[in-house]
Amino acid sequence: MDMKKLVSLLLLFLALPLCVAAQSKSETKQFGKLTANPSKKAVEKFLKRYPSSVYMPKVLGIKDSLIRIDNTSLISREQALDLAGECLDAIGWKKDGRDHILALDRDFTLRILSPEGKEEGTRIIPVYSMEDASAPAALALPMEIISPLGGRYYLHLAYLNGASEYVEMLYLPEEDILNQAIFYGNPLKLAAGEAYKIEGQSPENIEGLNPTAEVMWLLARFKENPGLVPIAKADLLTDNAIKWWLERNPKAETSATRLAFGLLDPESSIVAAYKKARKEKGKNYNVALFDLRGYTIICAASRATGEYSLVWCEPVCKNRNRDKFLNTIYFEKDGNVLDLFYYKGKTTFKVRISMASQAVRR
Repeated sequence: MDMKKLVSLLLLFLALPLCVAAQSKSETKQFGKLTANPSKKAVEKFLKRYPSSVYMPKVLGIKDSLIRIDNTSLISREQALDLAGECLDAIGWKKDGRDHILALDRDFTLRILSPEGKEEGTRIIPVYSMEDASAPAALALPMEIISPLGGRYYLHLAYLNGASEYVEMLYLPEEDILNQAIFYGNPLKLAAGEAYKIEGQSPENIEGLNPTAEVMWLLARFKENPGLVPIAKADLLTDNAIKWWLERNPKAETSATRLAFGLLDPESSIVAAYKKARKEKGKNYNVALFDLRGYTIICAASRATGEYSLVWCEPVCKNRNRDKFLNTIYFEKDGNVLDLFYYKGKTTFKVRISMASQAVRR
């Protein structure tokens, strides 16, 4: 906020009427001196002498206004950017009553500059990523100096790691104390005017963790952000199952001779889709083929135990005239070998999976 606006806000606040029915003469006199010449020292003196004063709300308002004035840099964003040179963003910052500039570079080095642009120090801000990303692709929110928890002033900003990770942070440059929270998952289709949209989760929300007050504040912001869509538990279980299967069967579509089936949580959306799909009945398993969460999936249910397994998983075919397309599945006469019947252009081929041994033949 501009310094003139802050001063005007303070003067306007001092002019507001107040009920003074129970004040003493000395209290009123002291309050008059405070309003005539507001200062942090005068405020603290009044609060110590009259802790139950009827003027308390107004005095606390004066205190808050003075703190904001003391911590508001006179350096505009335009001036900061001009003096900082090439960088992602720059902002004025006040420390110990002196103006400085904070400049964030593309490698996430934070330079601390004098009002003339001379470097006074640097900080390295670690990039928070679930995929070991190097540097963020873009700032999602510009830098700002705020006091979200009262008292201390933090550098606040948000950045994107590609299209699937959104991070917000609160940082105390003078103490080099950093708090970050991440929301990660699957990028969704963007509507007009949207810079990002992610369906996913935040690891800071895991039960049993005790996040700091700063992280709790960041998580509350995630809930209010329309660009961050919390994933349903059923889909989260599905995404984790698919990730597990792909990691353990990296050559399933090419040269693997054996698969690792993955047991499924009954609450996953794969199981829900299986229950609605048409079944192929085998000797010991019933199976179903369907598309879900961007993948073509084969799910099996054991007749003996009722357990569900992820048998096969591959990305959904995007061009059936050009790419291979899993058209249908069926059991051979023994009821144990499952045939996956593919089209690729005008040709066809099969992949055979033994439900008993999990062996693959092509």
